[in-house]
Amino acid sequence: MQNNYTRIFNIKTHPNERNNGIKSHAFSIIGIILTIMLVILVFQGITEVTKSWITKIFLIPIILISLSVHEFAHAKIAVFLGDPTPRLMGRLSLNPLKHLDPVGTILLLIANFGWAKPVVVEPSNFRDPQRAMVSVALAGPISNMVLAFIGMLSLKILSFSQSFLIENNYIQILNLLPLTSEIINTFIVINLGLTMFNLLPIPPLDGSRLLSYFMPLKYRHQYNQFEQMAPLILLFFLMLGGLNTILTPMVRASYNFLASMFF
Repeated sequence: MQNNYTRIFNIKTHPNERNNGIKSHAFSIIGIILTIMLVILVFQGITEVTKSWITKIFLIPIILISLSVHEFAHAKIAVFLGDPTPRLMGRLSLNPLKHLDPVGTILLLIANFGWAKPVVVEPSNFRDPQRAMVSVALAGPISNMVLAFIGMLSLKILSFSQSFLIENNYIQILNLLPLTSEIINTFIVINLGLTMFNLLPIPPLDGSRLLSYFMPLKYRHQYNQFEQMAPLILLFFLMLGGLNTILTPMVRASYNFLASMFF
């Protein structure tokens, strides 16, 4: 029987999943994308159309990697705090194929929003379930913020390298810098978007677990009732684009904050 924490956090207990034997890794996907990009560059050069297409091609591995790191972080912290469930279900992996949800992936490709397969956690395995679940919930958004930080650091390194390339007349490499910067910027924005989106206090997002931790007990019953309809409300706002009004200023502010640390 599910306990209160399981119900509040919308977590279900399932039997252990067996490894399906898939040995693919995220690096193989990146290798394919890089090969396609190099072929395009060799035969067409970097035109505006080429830059646009390459950025769109890179969008797929960026999303896959960002979502995989997010779910891996959930699984890693859960296992670290004493719950073996994510490891037994094969979720302690950076392989995107371990984390993809079929419906969420299809929507991601055709509608620009989607989701990964949630990491299953059994709160009763933790010494302090409420506190542990907050840590597990925050691990995902924090991991995306770390990726955004790494992306901004990469932009700083590119800006340093530009003067060196000019001095040594590396024109071909210089021509790649605008494209590289655009790809890295896309990487930063997506990870900041995932951070801010998942921190929204709407079930089943990670922010709802944080809210439930600080919520007085007398409001838990009303919150549980809201939890049943919250995913539909969230989906409704996503389809209408209403969340863009909230998320865009948050992403812009967090981007400017990160940029102020390096530039």
